[in-house]
Amino acid sequence: MPSLLRSEAEERAGALRVDEVLVELDLTQPGGETFGSRTTLTFASSEPTTFVDFKGRELLGATLNGVDLDVAAWQDGRIGLTDLGRENTLVVEGRMAYSSDGEGLHRHVDPADGQTYLYAMSFLDAGPRWFACFDQPDLKARYRFEVAAPPEWTVLGNGPSTVTSPGRWTVVAPQPLATYFVTLVAGPYASVLAQHDGIPLGLHARASLREQLEAEAPDLFEVTGACFDYYHRIFGVRYPFGEYHQAFVPDFNAGAMENPGCVTFRDQFIYRGRATEADRGSRAAVVAHEMAHQWFGDLVTMRWWDDLWLNESFAEYMGQRCCTDATRYPRWTEFGVRRKDWGAVADQAPSTHPVAGNGSVDAAAALQDFDGISYAKGAAVLRQLAGYVGDEVFLAGLRRYVETYGFGNAEFAELIACWTAAGAEGLDTWADAWLRTPGMDTVDVVTEGAGLRLQVTGPDGGASPRTHALTPGSVDAAGAVSAVAGLRLQGRSDVLAPVGERALLVPDSTDATWAKIRFGPDGWSRVAEVLPRVQDEAVLVVVHNAIRDAVRDGGLDPRLALELVCAAVPGEDSEDLVAVLLASAADQLAGPFSPATERAGRLAQVHAAALAVVQGSPAGSDRQLAGFRLSVGTAVDPARLDSWAAGQELPAGVVLDAELTWGLVERLAAVAGDADLVERTLARDTSSAASVHAARARALLPDAESKAAAWRLLMQPTATSAYELYATAEGFFVAGQEELTAPYVARYFDEVAATAGHRHGWALARIARKSYPALAMDEQTVAWSEELLATDLPAPLRREIVDALDQLRRALVSVRRYG
Repeated sequence: MPSLLRSEAEERAGALRVDEVLVELDLTQPGGETFGSRTTLTFASSEPTTFVDFKGRELLGATLNGVDLDVAAWQDGRIGLTDLGRENTLVVEGRMAYSSDGEGLHRHVDPADGQTYLYAMSFLDAGPRWFACFDQPDLKARYRFEVAAPPEWTVLGNGPSTVTSPGRWTVVAPQPLATYFVTLVAGPYASVLAQHDGIPLGLHARASLREQLEAEAPDLFEVTGACFDYYHRIFGVRYPFGEYHQAFVPDFNAGAMENPGCVTFRDQFIYRGRATEADRGSRAAVVAHEMAHQWFGDLVTMRWWDDLWLNESFAEYMGQRCCTDATRYPRWTEFGVRRKDWGAVADQAPSTHPVAGNGSVDAAAALQDFDGISYAKGAAVLRQLAGYVGDEVFLAGLRRYVETYGFGNAEFAELIACWTAAGAEGLDTWADAWLRTPGMDTVDVVTEGAGLRLQVTGPDGGASPRTHALTPGSVDAAGAVSAVAGLRLQGRSDVLAPVGERALLVPDSTDATWAKIRFGPDGWSRVAEVLPRVQDEAVLVVVHNAIRDAVRDGGLDPRLALELVCAAVPGEDSEDLVAVLLASAADQLAGPFSPATERAGRLAQVHAAALAVVQGSPAGSDRQLAGFRLSVGTAVDPARLDSWAAGQELPAGVVLDAELTWGLVERLAAVAGDADLVERTLARDTSSAASVHAARARALLPDAESKAAAWRLLMQPTATSAYELYATAEGFFVAGQEELTAPYVARYFDEVAATAGHRHGWALARIARKSYPALAMDEQTVAWSEELLATDLPAPLRREIVDALDQLRRALVSVRRYG
């Protein structure tokens, strides 16, 4: 089906005003392949022709102003409309397919109790998969849903849900909505209700998670209330969408979706095992992120998808800021070490793009830019902007923007105008440098006689137009950090105040800017001397991100990088740092950035560091649990793993729960080939989460039959859920099984393109990337990748193969240089 062109959206927006949309859904047979959907759209038009979007299984009929339309007018997901009047009523009735890929109206049957659960995901262009609509962000309308479903169900949506008779609900959204955040949640969900500042609150999850939902509710309600109070102060406008439900749903592709009044989250946030402060902090950041969208994205919505960053960058920035300022979960360390590194990889890939103004010609192209640049880089740049113009001006501009464009649509230029009106100066130049220019600058240390300077170079190695607001810091031999000066750096700085002879100069000691950081010609030796003694978390984030980036750039031997990480992490207090850095070392430094013959030895180094974390942590502490999780994931001794799985010889303070048990089962599947253990554990734990774990464990089994079965799931049509397919892909090409999986490397390039015939959207791209043979480190893999890219690939596949190939080439350069 063709993707909506920007030119088509502009033409349709110029001609139409959509007033009301009534969607009638028949969900009374949730076990069938399809459901009934009847949509009545009331709209005005200044032109005689247009089209409506409808991606159903079957079009049963359509009428325009009482006149039957020819079913043949439905082609490629569109119904052509002619002879429009000034005021029009369109009725479209069809059979729509339930989905298993997390888009459209997704259906999940919980293996724990056989109950069926539904939820709708309309982003980015999936709305027409469950109701007819004019599917673009700048045609907002008032929505009413009338739903028929089993009477024992709960039905939720973008407004208050009212039972009109047994098995019949009406949901009326209190404010106009864009199609991409229209939702519905239906099924025998368990619920916990509360209220904060006059706003009705609800938490919802599958009935099999009722106990866990009730246990998590106090923390979730506390965070939700704190976020509401914070955003009411920040934006100066109260939450406008009535009730606020947070539904934790199965098989959800994203972290969450900001549907006004009914936010959907992946249900892994309702923890089945013990959760640490870092786990709950990550969840709190997502809660804050999605709530920020209620103002930035939902109340004020972009006109077209190339301003997607207006949603995601702001929600990312405000979510981290809100959590840190208003809850007990400070998040800038996790943002720096996890989110910024994600964005840095994206910003140095061949597919890099500006934060803003990407000029997406159609909706599908815009979806390709829904990445670490739109989220993490945009948020980091906004943090720079707040420092550049001052927080008072920054927030005043946001308030003006929300007040001026509330319930409507806006674009980047109008936001710039609001900041300028609030007192900001020179923003067009700033925005050109930071938001409209892709790539990362490098901030390095250079010697100047007896002194030191900082020098900025652009992504191409030449001059950069960007001004960096940052604070250099000096780290002495004891690990103590002293701020040198606050700078607005462009080009080269003045000579800085003297630092100690063996001190490490960290150019951005507060992790305030967006740049690749380096430490001068002998910087890595100084890093090695001081890093194990540093406790300042911002400095640790900057140094560790520089280590990972330098490895990817081919400027640092991965062996040295691994030594730096393994020497430093056992002494670091932050659970976020411990968990992210050791997992990254196992995945990358003991993976593609290692010769195959050295991978086992490097993994053993990571395992030793993880055990050191366990042994150096108080019994029962979160830090100990983080270390133990990593110890399990890097262990290669079946006897030790068997003992732990039996609950024996566990470190004092560690108690097995469902998630730790599955971690052990997966690792035993990989190193011992224990298929019976997988099935026995699944027989005891019949949950959806267990099905996903079992899928990964089966793919990890080191035998030809198991790999063949996994491959069929990845490459052939299947009704298996997207989550189970993602897990299967993660377990297929793994270190230590290179010889076993070697025949599948060529098959990947022969077969992956055909998956576009039975997958699309998130699932198509994600499965292709997760199953890419990144550990097949040779020129043949490069050649096969290039040959595949020379064919006519769908855009989501092309993007994933291009970026995967870039990472493979970087790893090859590193291994050849240092291996």
